[in-house]
Parts: sequence; C-alpha cells; structure tokens
Amino acid sequence: MTESEQTLFDLIDKAYNEDLTNQPQPYKTNLLKAAQQLVDGTDEFNVCLGIYNSYHENYIVPLTLPQENRNLYGYIHQKLIKLDRKRLRDFNLGYGLIASSITFGGFH
Repeated sequence: MTESEQTLFDLIDKAYNEDLTNQPQPYKTNLLKAAQQLVDGTDEFNVCLGIYNSYHENYIVPLTLPQENRNLYGYIHQKLIKLDRKRLRDFNLGYGLIASSITFGGFH
C-alpha cells in the first residue's frame, strides 16, 4: 500500500469508528467496503469515487458529519478535484451512459 493509500485507509478507519447513529446505515457499510477494497489492492481513485458516491446516494451533508468523517470528506474532495482531464472525461462518459440507459431504457 502506498503512503497516500495508507493515509486514506487511516482516515476511513477513524471515520468508521466514530458514532454514526444519525447517518444512514448504508454509509457506514460503504466505509467498510472501501477499506476492504484498499486492502484488496483497488486503486485510491476508485475507492475515493465510491465513498464520494456514497455521500450523494445517502444525501449526506458534510457539515452534519462528525469531525473524523468531515476530515475524510475533505481529503476525498481534494483528491477528486485534482483529476486529470482524461479520467474526468472517462468518468463523466460512463456516468452519462448509465444515466441515459436508466432514463431511456436499455440500448437493445
């Protein structure tokens, strides 16, 4: 595990161990999955993306999170801001294809 991946893992660990009773249960489950993905060798970008999507899927407002979870949110936000154009384009293209198949049905 690289140094930045270890930093992310430590942030996830601290965030998971905080009291999250006022947050949706799937959010805590996704934190555990993200930590396991890092251990299994998934690259840091995809793990950050998964956690960031979890914030949106669970309608989480960062200011309502406990301190360690806000630290994790800030770290992920900074990582995703620094995306290069190719990764951002690929991500947006993939998201667009998924959203259009949901909206208009399958491509068959």
